[in-house]
Formats: sequence, C-alpha cells, structure tokens
Amino acid sequence: MGVTFSEILERIRILDRDVSELNRLKSRLPADRPYSSSLQISFDKQINNLLNERIRLLDLEISDPPRWLLGDSDAYDSGQRTASAFLEPADLSSKKLQDQDVINLIRELPKTEIHLHLEACVNKDTMKKLMVKNGIQLSDEEFEAKFNFKDLNGFIQVFFFIQSLVKEPADLYYFVGSLAEYMRANRILYTEVFFAPSKFIQNGLDFDEMVSQLVDGIREEKEKDGIEIRLLVDVSRSFGPENAMNNLNRVLKLKHKEVIGIGLGGAELMGPARDYAEVFKKAKEAGLRTVAHSGEDDGPWAIWEAVELCKAERIGHGTSAIQDPELVNYLRENKIPIEICVTSNVFTGKYVRKEQNHPVRYYYDQGLPLCINTDDPEIFNVNLTYEYFKLWRFLDFSLDEIVDLIRQGVYATFHPQKETLWKDMEVQIKKVKEKYGLLEPSLK
Repeated sequence: MGVTFSEILERIRILDRDVSELNRLKSRLPADRPYSSSLQISFDKQINNLLNERIRLLDLEISDPPRWLLGDSDAYDSGQRTASAFLEPADLSSKKLQDQDVINLIRELPKTEIHLHLEACVNKDTMKKLMVKNGIQLSDEEFEAKFNFKDLNGFIQVFFFIQSLVKEPADLYYFVGSLAEYMRANRILYTEVFFAPSKFIQNGLDFDEMVSQLVDGIREEKEKDGIEIRLLVDVSRSFGPENAMNNLNRVLKLKHKEVIGIGLGGAELMGPARDYAEVFKKAKEAGLRTVAHSGEDDGPWAIWEAVELCKAERIGHGTSAIQDPELVNYLRENKIPIEICVTSNVFTGKYVRKEQNHPVRYYYDQGLPLCINTDDPEIFNVNLTYEYFKLWRFLDFSLDEIVDLIRQGVYATFHPQKETLWKDMEVQIKKVKEKYGLLEPSLK
C-alpha cells in the first residue's frame, strides 16, 4: 500500500537531521579513551539504521501524488511511483555541501567492492528465513542481542552464529541473494567476495556442492541486471597450513570461472604469512589470483612477508604499513593495492581508534593504489556508500578524490576487462555529476 509524499518527505527530513547530529557527536569522541571504540561502533550502527530506513523510504510507492509534484515529469505516467522518482537532487555546484547531499550523491555513483566476507553480507531477513527453514528457534530479543556486541569476541560469535544457520549446501544459495541485495542498494556493479569453507567442511558439508550452489546463485543474479560476483576461497590461518593446502587442492579441481583465487584470512596473529608461502606458490603456478589479510593486527613485517614470500597481489587492511616508509614505497612502486576497510579497522582498534586517524589519507597522498571496502557490512551495519562518505566527512577527501578512489577500486579488481568496466562506469558517473550540478571539477 502506498503512502503520501508529504509523509515520506517529513520522515526523510527527520532522518537527515538525526544523521547529521549523530555524525557531529561522533566526530567529537576522543580517540585515546578505552570506551571510544565501542561508542564509535554504536554510533555507526545507529547512523546506518537511519540511512537504511531512508533508502527504504525512497523505494516506497507513492499513492496519489499531488499535481504540483508531477510537474512536467512523466515519472508517474511511466509507472515510476516511488519517492525517489519525484525528489529533486540538490544542486551541489554552488552551495556548502551538507552530509546528506553527499551521501545521496555517493549512493548513486557506480562502484566496485573487493574485500567482503560472504557470511557478513547476509542480512537479518535472510538469517530469519534460514532459521525457520532449519528449525532454529530464537526469540526476537535473543536474536537482536547477538548483534549488540561491543568487542572483537562478540563479533566473532556473530560470525559463528551466521555459519551455524547453514545445514546443507543449498542454504548458501540464500547467501548470494542477500549479497546481491546489498550490492544493488549501493550501486556495486562488481564484487569479489571471500568464501570460507573450512568450518562448513568440518560440519560435514561437501565443498563441491557448496561451490555449485554459490555459482548457481551468482549466475542467476547476473541474469537479472548484469551485476557480477566472483569468489576468493579463504584458505584461512585459523585452521593451519595443512588445512590451507587442502582447501587449495579443492579449488584446483574446480572448473567454475566464478572462482578466481584464494585469500589468506583468519586471525593474523595465529599464523604468519610465511607459513603459507607454499600454498600461495602452488596457487600462483596454477594461475589463481592471490590476496592476503595483513597488517591489520600485526606490524609492517607481516605485510613484507605477504608480498615478498607469498607474492600476494593485494593486501587486505594494511593499516600498519604506515609505520615503514620503505614498505609504503615498495607497495607503490610494485602497484600492490591496499584494501581499505575504515569502519572495520576502527572496530578492531589495533592501529586505528578514530576515523580521523586512519592512514588512508596518508596512503592516498603518497600515491598508493587503494580500494575502499566494508569487510563485514551486515555485521557492522555499514555499507559502501557510508564508507566513502566517511572519507569526505572525517578525512578531508574531496568529491573528485572520491571518484578517483572509485576508479582505483576498479583497477584493483581482478576483473578481466578493467578498461571496459571503467569506461562504462565513467559514463554513469558523468550522468550523476550532471544531475547534481558537478560536471566541472568540484572540491569540498
């Protein structure tokens, strides 16, 4: 059933005001207090609840819009009766930019994302469907309580809970649908997502069947509107080098084009990259792409091992690289991208306690190739739109620099036709800029 435009507009105004106020309060948090990290995450969760509500409002159908609203637009006659079809975009060319204007603009820009964990892209509606399907009973209060974590252990427990919802390979098909919803809401055209099979295999699930279900879902989503999803199988430090080699051997038997490589994830301090050098060597010899989480919970020496011993093509997180200027030069000269995950790094809090202190600004100014990501969007209740917005809000990135980071993100992917993908995205970006009055270069 539709709602009136005035009702939608009034609620959006309230949401915009609340988001701006929460961002203002959040920016005033001290970085060096023990309570800061958990409060940062609490602010992020609440802000993103409001932003997600705003997105839902824009997608609501309007019943009987007033004549003055229709104007010369043919949106109503053409069947586009959602609120977003009638709202005029702000002209950003000659005004002081407001938070919500920038969020609206960034949301409409086409993007790529390549540091995502599949389990952490599953939305709550999908989780509840799987709970019903598999006879898992929790009250609404018990379910919501799992997501009110305030430390890394609580995050890990949520991750394990999501994995526990999978009782058969077919359940993973639901995961892909949830990921696709997230991509469309943030205009993500292409993504590379980590799939961690080890725990599922321990629980008795067949690896080939799991991958087949994922691939079927990926192909169906592409048929709908062309979005592309590729898989990186996480060989994982958490289960040791022998298990990592076993996972690689399973990958090598696959024939699906959607599975493009391996990633080294898991708890960084549980296994240095050097222990996985043979796994990476065998993978590269077989033509697989290789990436590694590194420098998130350990120092720059860990990143050196990942790039020199494992020959990782991209580094996930890389927050500690800033401590070693020689390493920064090496990454730049060898064109090794860093997968930036600002919210995730603030949450883990090892090297970054506040967005303003994140090294992404330094990395960008030093010319390192970068890409912007969320890591675990549904668990942290963040999204890619807001991750880019944080760069503008807290780290003094201009809108032009944000577009440049989107470009860098394309070239950091393993997409087989990066030039073509970027050219197509450039056309779309130009249309969005024109819509917001930003065809000429515009700085913050």
